[in-house]
Amino acid sequence: MKKAIKGVMAVVPTPFNEDETPDAKSIEKLVDFLVGHEVSMFALGSAGEGMNIPLEARIEVARLMAEANDGQMPLLVGGGTFSVREALMFIERVADSKIDGVHVIPYDGKISPAAVESMYRDIADRSPLPIWLYQNTTRTKGIAVDAAERLRDHPNIVGCKIAGFDLRLNQSFLALDRNDFQVVGSADSQFFTFMCLGTTASSTSSASCFPELMKELNAAIQQDSLKAARRKNREVMAFLKRVPKGAYWHNGESSAELKYMLSLRGICKPICAKPFRMLNEEERKQADAVFADYQRYLDSGRLAA
Repeated sequence: MKKAIKGVMAVVPTPFNEDETPDAKSIEKLVDFLVGHEVSMFALGSAGEGMNIPLEARIEVARLMAEANDGQMPLLVGGGTFSVREALMFIERVADSKIDGVHVIPYDGKISPAAVESMYRDIADRSPLPIWLYQNTTRTKGIAVDAAERLRDHPNIVGCKIAGFDLRLNQSFLALDRNDFQVVGSADSQFFTFMCLGTTASSTSSASCFPELMKELNAAIQQDSLKAARRKNREVMAFLKRVPKGAYWHNGESSAELKYMLSLRGICKPICAKPFRMLNEEERKQADAVFADYQRYLDSGRLAA
């Protein structure tokens, strides 16, 4: 791994044109925006709609993001599919780009824990880029903790992102963190928890459109005052709860909400790849009100609840 990941990591949505092809100009704008706020990037994951995008388009997105970032901030891109061969095809096509790692999720929930472990070894053995485990029990059966413990000894497996809401299971994965194997957390609602439990970084969807807010929360946590950090976390979570969730419940991810907010910031179009839907008129009105309050926060430093 080229760079240690620290603090806020943005789960990056994938900008599209109307025909669902990658929007190169918006991808460059979005990466420049995140680099300007000094947040690392987790791209082509679930909220990045990686599973909704054809192989050639995913390759294009990864290369465009790497070119725009140019090694400035840590960048992980998603290469996971049902097929080991296709994962390796993706990695081979992006291997000459400035990418710090490829995260792989075991999408097939029916294969055994031994098959999951074998899949990671088969990919890591042949990948020219470092591999990250992606423990996501909201989308798959997940990775067994003992398998992850063995896999961290592979010289080309360098980290694991944890996605899921089982605190006891998450803590078992956090215990695997060491100098040559970084474990990072995920989810807006768990950023505070993961950082307080000692992770050096945690990913959050909201950091893609509200990086200022998530960095302020991280700064409060790093000040080592639990009372102040709790107060800031309550404030941030109350604000984020105001973002409409109708598309989220339909899509299973916050892609539509993120892209609409980013469209208000002049960065990308609010277009998702089907079967994901975009915000409806009522949801857009709610989001407009939230964004207006966010603009006031940027101007004043005070966040409306």
